[in-house]
Amino acid sequence: MIRNNFNYVVVALFLAMTCSNPVLALSTTPDKPQTASISLGAEFASGKYGTDSTTRSVYMPLIATWSPNERFDIGIEVPFIYQSSSNVTTSLFSTSQSTATAKTTNKGGPGGNSGTFLQQQAGNSMASGSSSSEVSGLGDIILRFGVIALFEGTNVPQLRPSLFIKCPTSNASDGLGTGEFDFGVGVDASKWYGNLHLIGEGFYTYQGKVDEFGLKNYFSYTAGVGYQLTKSVEPMFIVKGATAPSSYSGALLEARARVIWSLTDTTALDLYGSRGIADSSPEYGGGIAVLYSF
Repeated sequence: MIRNNFNYVVVALFLAMTCSNPVLALSTTPDKPQTASISLGAEFASGKYGTDSTTRSVYMPLIATWSPNERFDIGIEVPFIYQSSSNVTTSLFSTSQSTATAKTTNKGGPGGNSGTFLQQQAGNSMASGSSSSEVSGLGDIILRFGVIALFEGTNVPQLRPSLFIKCPTSNASDGLGTGEFDFGVGVDASKWYGNLHLIGEGFYTYQGKVDEFGLKNYFSYTAGVGYQLTKSVEPMFIVKGATAPSSYSGALLEARARVIWSLTDTTALDLYGSRGIADSSPEYGGGIAVLYSF
């Protein structure tokens, strides 16, 4: 199924490249010197996810992003995962890219990972341990490609189409992944009204099919509002959710309180706390990430 859908990726990438042409794009901006960024984060989540036992997880992504100009960005995310149980897979909904501030959005910095919404695994046939066995290791590596099709104007938001490819580099037998390629396409939007900051994101993800997981394609979304409290501090309130990514789980929904703190012109700190609303989402969680741009 994934191979049959690969044409969607090609079409999406072609459209993104077309929009990036200064002649055809909806808006233009002068090029800037090549830039890059590196971020390291740690996200904790805990929940029962419709089971009788609590599963705790830690998701630690190392994200590197290169921006050859003001419009394009290319990134790679290499995560390390810890789970208190091998019978639950915690990384099925960690592939979209949430929108942060304009400074970090195009570089895949803090918030580059959408968060560890956890997905209950169907049955135990792919898990080597019992419900109490702890597992850890390399997660699925994610490649991202984005392009700003429309720069923010007086009456229009910034629009950034993007796509991702998730590579099955994790150990599926330990419940750290599905063992399949996934890919998705989406768009994020950002608009400032004075100190008020509105963000939104929508992604459609095509998942590799695994009978033991009952995986299916799903739509994920993010909506949030922030306020530039000081020159360096922006608190935000964010709602994140998705349609059911598996036949064995329901829709996902959680709320987050978030603070983005620009320590210097090149360094930013991203902190958040979350509370699950849907049963298939973690009951609570939190995270921190540090971004360095150069």
